[in-house]
Amino acid sequence: MITPIIALLAFILVALLGWIIAEGKYKIITFTHSPEEAEGYEEMQEAYEKNGCRELTLRDLLKKSCTTGFQAI
Repeated sequence: MITPIIALLAFILVALLGWIIAEGKYKIITFTHSPEEAEGYEEMQEAYEKNGCRELTLRDLLKKSCTTGFQAI
């Protein structure tokens, strides 16, 4: 009877420890995008606006895709 309670407490302790580590890393390490990533974001934004500010459906993607392999290049 006491073993499941100990296992539950151990699980909660490990979860809290992982949460504390993750929060600490979030506070300490700052994340910034590289210039290459910013350029890619701008390209994605242009494509989004070109499609009427709506996401493409699977059908739209399949119309534009080329599946001829190396010959597509």
